[in-house]
Amino acid sequence: IMSFAGALAALAVAIAGRAQREQGFFSPNYVGGNHFKYDDPGAQGLKNLLFDVDDVNMTCSNDERIASFEEQIRGVNIGGWLVLEPWITPSMFYQFLSVSERHGDDAPAKTGMDMYTFCKALGPEEANKQLRRHWKTWVTEQDIRKLYLMNIDSLRVPVGDWMWRPYGPYVNCTDGAVDELLRLLKLAAKYQMKVLIDIHGLEGSQNGLDNSGLAHETTWTSVLSKPPVGVTTFSHWSTRKAEWIGKFDLETLKYTELYWDRVERSLDVVRAIADQLASNAAVMGLQPANEPWQFTPLGPLKRYYWEGYKIVKRRAPGWKFFMHDSFRLYTGLWRHFMRGCPDVMMDTHIYQAWNPPAEAKSFYDGACEASHTIADYETQIMPLVVGEWSLATDNCAMWLNGFNDNLPGYPMVACDYIECPVPYMGPDQPGAPPSKGMPPQGPFGMGQSTPSHGMCPVDKSWPNDDEIMTNLAHKKLNAFSYGHGWFFWNFKTELEPKWDYMKAVENGWLPRDAQANHRDVAHACDEEGEGDFVCRTSESASHAEVLAGIKWACEQPGMVIPACDGDDDLKYSHASRIFNEYWQKNHENGATCDFGGAATLVDENPVSLKPDWAPNLVALGASRAGPVAFDAVAGPGKAHGVAAAA
Repeated sequence: IMSFAGALAALAVAIAGRAQREQGFFSPNYVGGNHFKYDDPGAQGLKNLLFDVDDVNMTCSNDERIASFEEQIRGVNIGGWLVLEPWITPSMFYQFLSVSERHGDDAPAKTGMDMYTFCKALGPEEANKQLRRHWKTWVTEQDIRKLYLMNIDSLRVPVGDWMWRPYGPYVNCTDGAVDELLRLLKLAAKYQMKVLIDIHGLEGSQNGLDNSGLAHETTWTSVLSKPPVGVTTFSHWSTRKAEWIGKFDLETLKYTELYWDRVERSLDVVRAIADQLASNAAVMGLQPANEPWQFTPLGPLKRYYWEGYKIVKRRAPGWKFFMHDSFRLYTGLWRHFMRGCPDVMMDTHIYQAWNPPAEAKSFYDGACEASHTIADYETQIMPLVVGEWSLATDNCAMWLNGFNDNLPGYPMVACDYIECPVPYMGPDQPGAPPSKGMPPQGPFGMGQSTPSHGMCPVDKSWPNDDEIMTNLAHKKLNAFSYGHGWFFWNFKTELEPKWDYMKAVENGWLPRDAQANHRDVAHACDEEGEGDFVCRTSESASHAEVLAGIKWACEQPGMVIPACDGDDDLKYSHASRIFNEYWQKNHENGATCDFGGAATLVDENPVSLKPDWAPNLVALGASRAGPVAFDAVAGPGKAHGVAAAA
């Protein structure tokens, strides 16, 4: 493994030696082609890719497959750790309540509401001291052992680009973060888990949300000395924008300039991670961007994914490469992208927390309906993983939509309140827990979500909460089983069991064994009539790939099919039967319809995606800080999302 110092040194040489590119050369509507290409300084000294690439069309051929994907992922996210999110670990952010009383008109500079402003408000020395204490106590060996005993096999770990290329207030603030990641990788190896490295935060923010490291753009609307006197307020949702990939115009909701220099720096980070961790057996793969928002120009985003994929596969040919759908899970937008490329996965996030209030049946129906979307994508495009999901059915989680803020109109239900817990990192954490003698304290955003008299808002309980949560969990697991697996968000939280995998298991909502064949899960959507699927030979698979898949299937225990004993011609003619026989027998145990790319899942009872199904897409496309609404006038395959508050 390359040392962290070595990776940084190589990174610095690459940045210094690369010729400056003309900025803004490509139009914001750029949709592909071979004009942009990353100058990989290490490519000459590496082995050739094990497949051929077409840089113009961004496709692959002649794949010498390294690893198939025969078992579903059953994993959790390690969120709120290396990339802070106030709602997951509020104890880190209570210290910024009543900041205006302590700092007056300097309150904006002294308020932390995400990773970037946490470092900026406290300064590198104090912030790093608090972060190091947080890192060691938020993720412990006890946590990883607990997950191991629950039979979790994979961990998705959000990281920030600043960990490999510090800039701005991150300089000296996040020192030690990479060492903490290496600590987790050792624990994962000890407990036989695989780790997906997920670049959650990119310079300039890829979505304008605190989960990217920077809630961009926050505007301070008043301070103590200006009207209304005595009130300090800020606005985020009406001015939210993402400027990792370019300059965004809030009036036109379009990018007016593309920042290819930032894209290159992000690819430098992808390369630094691959250089450092390629030989680490605990790493399963890399995701180069989490939740790029729905306005992101798709052409440049695809180029970023494409160039990142080649960087990774040159160094770590066995890694899988995950790409988020940018809240646009339309088969028409991704149909030919990365066709024929090995080990690619599409990541989609499915939440119901931003849905309008409804009866339990509405949430059940939405959960089961997802099976059709997942199977359709698997059939037409590429393997799909649900990279984030939870059991929340409302928006009550404190600070879910930002520190001391909320989306207009949220929450839509009367939230429950519980006593704010003592800080997990110990009594030395400033401001934690909030005082029982204090009413809500500013600074305030445009919505309401804050502690009051030592009580914190949490998700509202259903009258028969345990029953509904268990039913909903089983239906979600059933639907997700038609893809390549899932990662629950999150492994734990300070306050919210419906966002906390370990608490959800302890409450009996989720199965205690993530890998076991659970009859209640297998039949959870029977009442909804969802799920009439078969596993068939893929039309795009070569003759050799089909025979290789058949060979693997026929060698598995319990596969007693006469065609398995025939010659290659007989086996090939019965390929779909062989694949389907294996999948039907083993699907409930976590098997995928993959067979090294030789087979695909077919939905024999498809749901028509009618034009007015946008409310369902909100459930399928919501981020952790806002729903995605869709513009009907954009047309099929052209829809673009907008945060509900924008």
